[in-house]
Amino acid sequence: MKATARGWLILLLLFSSSAVLAQQKPEIRVAFMDFPGYSELDESGRPTGKAVELTRRLLNEAGYEAQVQILPAARIWLGLESGDVHLWPGVLNKPGLDNDTLLTERDMGQVGINLYYLAGEPPPDWPQGLRGKSVITITNFTYTSALKDILADPALDLTLHKSNSHSGAVKMLLRGRGDYLLDYRAQVDVVLQDLNMAPLPYIEVANHPMRFVLSRHSGFVEQLKADLDAAFDRLQAQGVELDVTKQ
Repeated sequence: MKATARGWLILLLLFSSSAVLAQQKPEIRVAFMDFPGYSELDESGRPTGKAVELTRRLLNEAGYEAQVQILPAARIWLGLESGDVHLWPGVLNKPGLDNDTLLTERDMGQVGINLYYLAGEPPPDWPQGLRGKSVITITNFTYTSALKDILADPALDLTLHKSNSHSGAVKMLLRGRGDYLLDYRAQVDVVLQDLNMAPLPYIEVANHPMRFVLSRHSGFVEQLKADLDAAFDRLQAQGVELDVTKQ
């Protein structure tokens, strides 16, 4: 009897261990760009912000732990291509990444790109009104393929200026070092608040949904996509606000 009981105990432990292993999910390596208010480092060096907390909540609902980093754009692209980065919350408008990434199905808000100009100036006719003018853009930030084609159109004869930061780009526009600024709405809003400035006039030139961009090289991309979409649906059914711009 003792031998039989011992045998059943061993089988039970083996079954339990297998069940636990089957339920274990990989830790997800998440990368964000530095985005004040949405994804940035706090005083202790810990990633924080609206987008960080929303991403953690969705991953937690899906049963995953997250390792979150704030990285430069170029390192995020390389990480998605290699599988070192599993997930980037953003907009897939980086040419060349389509074969290396997969998008989740649920939108977490709209990411707007605007063309800003100085108060007192007339709104430009987009895009023909830019002919012969100068436009400020952000180094290493992604613009849609359509916007890049416009900026590169030789018929428009544009002069392009680069800034390493959104704050620097706004200041360049204010100092007259460019006729227009092409930048993300949420980023410019934060800069203007920090500078205690009134909103700049603008025209909206692009608006795209924010989703999770997943690396196809993680080894579990299809399961991660399905789990995140299901987690989104469960939280939405509970009345949780999942638009990052409304957090």
